[in-house]
Amino acid sequence: MSGDLADWIAGQRWFAAKSRRIVATAVTDRIRIGEATVHLVDVRLDDGGADTYVVPLRDTAPPRDALDDPAFCRALLDLVAGAGRAGGERGALLGRPSTAFPGGLPPDLPVRRLAGEQSNTSVVFGDRLIVKHFRRLVAGVNPDVEMSGYLTERAAFAHTPALAGALDYQAPDGARATVAVAHALVAGARDGWGWLLDRLSAGDDALAALDRLGRRTAELHLALARPTDDPAFAAEPITAADVAAWADGAQRQRDAARAALGGRLPDGVPARVDPAGLGGLVGAVKIRHHGDFHLGQTLAVRDGEDFVIIDFEGEPLRPLDERRARHTPLRDAAGLLRSLGYAAASGPTPEGWEARARDAYLHGYRAAAGAAPFLPADERARAAALAALEEEKAAYEIVYEANHRPGWLAIPVRGLVSAALRSGRAAGAA
Repeated sequence: MSGDLADWIAGQRWFAAKSRRIVATAVTDRIRIGEATVHLVDVRLDDGGADTYVVPLRDTAPPRDALDDPAFCRALLDLVAGAGRAGGERGALLGRPSTAFPGGLPPDLPVRRLAGEQSNTSVVFGDRLIVKHFRRLVAGVNPDVEMSGYLTERAAFAHTPALAGALDYQAPDGARATVAVAHALVAGARDGWGWLLDRLSAGDDALAALDRLGRRTAELHLALARPTDDPAFAAEPITAADVAAWADGAQRQRDAARAALGGRLPDGVPARVDPAGLGGLVGAVKIRHHGDFHLGQTLAVRDGEDFVIIDFEGEPLRPLDERRARHTPLRDAAGLLRSLGYAAASGPTPEGWEARARDAYLHGYRAAAGAAPFLPADERARAAALAALEEEKAAYEIVYEANHRPGWLAIPVRGLVSAALRSGRAAGAA
């Protein structure tokens, strides 16, 4: 089965290394659930890299994804609801419901799998719950579970879905990795990316709604910056050493983008990152933040009258400790600005729309954030930091698109050039 399994994995949307070739697979555990089996599969790649994937399959040949089977999905949800345990050949799946897990779910609740996702798979249960299944297995504290739990139970942030529970894999040595997370389903909401493209197609520039989204983003950051005795969430001052480390990380990301582009950066993009772009952040505070913020990580409620922020997993290509690290939350604002660039390139937009959309979003953000401790007092320092962070995000997107959607590669390339130009202007203004 190993050859069939490797071919099947390589063809899935959630496989994270499409630019590389699978050279070997090894099933390290099997957990039987009803008429399907959850396989843990170590995948080795031709560049020496390796990942472990959670692959639930129906007991058929050729391989068929068990997450297309409502009965299997309900069995996994029941493990979460009842704090259940399903033992495998080596480890086990363990359910852990939160205090917000809804009681009395009917057994015939409709089950449907969402289409169009990239790195994960989500399943909706009626109008009550959505369960996101992580395809790559990563040991440690899952930031999506950690962040959504903190925001709903400690920070009282109303604009994120309540955490309902999680499903973990426990290895023989006791180490845990989250396999799935369940949240309350938000009524009357739709994906923010699709919503914006539809508004643009209808001739609505959506500027008032984007101003509102900017406010909600700042409110998220204010909630994460509030005083707390939780050591995983307490704000800390940004130091010169932080800025140097962040600049080094941005340089590594730029180098990776150059490699993904065949060894040459676009004209107008310097080979070296200027660390001065982030220097104005020293003295502000670093906090936990979303970490992979874009329009697809929002839900537009009542056609954009309000917004809910979802998916706190962080950038899936980054190590778990990086995704849980404190940083300037301006990274989130930079990510959303890059998403507006994607929207401008993906649909019919009036002349100058992207610039006006950026202004609307940042106006809402600044109005809600005020003199927040995570923002530099100097507006030029904010602009310089945003431009530097957009450069890093665009470089990350280049690597991502090269692996997942090569046809979209031109979008982050244009974004990197534009952000580099803004960085140059900010440096000149300083």
